[in-house]
Amino acid sequence: MVHKTKELLKTFNSEQKIIEYTRKEESKSLFELFFETIPDATMVISHNEFELFNCNHEFELLTGYSKTELLGTPLKEISLFKINNLEKYFSEVLKGSQKPQSVSLELQLLDGSKYYGLISSAIILIDNTKYILSIIKNNTEQKVLENKLRHSEEMHRLLADNASDVIWIMDLTGAFSYISPSVEKLRGFTVEEIMNQTQEELLCPSSRIYLEKGLEASIYAVQNNLPFIKFRGDMEQPCKDGSTVWTDLSVSGIFDKNHQFKGLLGVSRDISERRAMENEIRRLTEIDSLTQLYNRFKSDTVLKAEIERTQRSSSIFSIIMLDIDNFKKVNDAYGHTAGDEVLKGIARIIRSNIRKIDTAARWGGEEILIIIPETDILGAQNLSEKLLLKISEHSFPDIGHITASFGAAEYENGITEAVLVSRADKAMYEAKDAGKNCVRVYQDKENMS
Repeated sequence: MVHKTKELLKTFNSEQKIIEYTRKEESKSLFELFFETIPDATMVISHNEFELFNCNHEFELLTGYSKTELLGTPLKEISLFKINNLEKYFSEVLKGSQKPQSVSLELQLLDGSKYYGLISSAIILIDNTKYILSIIKNNTEQKVLENKLRHSEEMHRLLADNASDVIWIMDLTGAFSYISPSVEKLRGFTVEEIMNQTQEELLCPSSRIYLEKGLEASIYAVQNNLPFIKFRGDMEQPCKDGSTVWTDLSVSGIFDKNHQFKGLLGVSRDISERRAMENEIRRLTEIDSLTQLYNRFKSDTVLKAEIERTQRSSSIFSIIMLDIDNFKKVNDAYGHTAGDEVLKGIARIIRSNIRKIDTAARWGGEEILIIIPETDILGAQNLSEKLLLKISEHSFPDIGHITASFGAAEYENGITEAVLVSRADKAMYEAKDAGKNCVRVYQDKENMS
């Protein structure tokens, strides 16, 4: 899978058309390549009716229907997905409250067999319309293994000692009674070393807190003779060489024939490949392929979050809108390839002269938006003048010097994202009218004395 992912990334890097989301035909090429590469069932659904917009061959095999039969069909009408309340899950994805990971599916296939999957989803933009991209990873083998382990301690030992997943048994105090030998391949520690580790050494801090909170309900259920509540989540674990590894952890209860609780059964699976694919999905949905700055979709999200943060903390922030001067003349005189190089060069200048907490995004065409937290209008003006100087001093091959016009605006409590951007845009056009290659800041003339 890692090899296939590297091949996919290599193809993405060499074929820029494939990852240009702002163009319809190139978006189609991306998905065609994406679907051909991913070995798991993959689908794209609309964000409003949750209708199937596209799917790959593995998805056809999973459902038992052809793409022609599936496209345009609401997900709830596909018999395979009538369970698990998937519409609620996708609604949470759209609201941004559902991370694209660790959501389990239990499906009934057409032949009557059960299929256990792990679905990961992310919002993508096609022709300025939101869709949901989902990858369903086959998890049936692990689930069957877990079921067998519950039935027999002897079978548990036999399978666990030879499984690639790490299987362990723990009591409610956190003491291990069994860890499968595969833990050494996963984390580099021997079974004996793991047995002697503290809770702080078993998991990275954020994952440890997540697990503790997740198991509270399970422990309460055991202590009060209630049905056991299973836990599942992604955990980051430290390795012996100083690195970390991400695992999909599922925890269930072990009960004897008298239904007496005997311990916690955990299964940890290495999900490094899956997380790499999820990160690539996120990268493709957030990054402008030409400039490698964030895209318009991502900047909208950051701008909204920054306004919410500023309102909560009563802090400040500003934005800068810049537009490359006479860019059409560059394209007309030197060609669009030369124009692309100018865009990439200016993007590099911006990235190297802003802070890590700042966000630079290609707003559209030759316009770039910069979001600068904890910065007032004077700070925005100073940064604009710095970038203006850096850009005007840079010499582009075959073209020479290029300039840009800058407009800056500070957030004012109560205004919307659209109003804030329009203010920076207005200031930028004032810079254009003033002769270009200069900076202007927004001033509310109606409220000026």
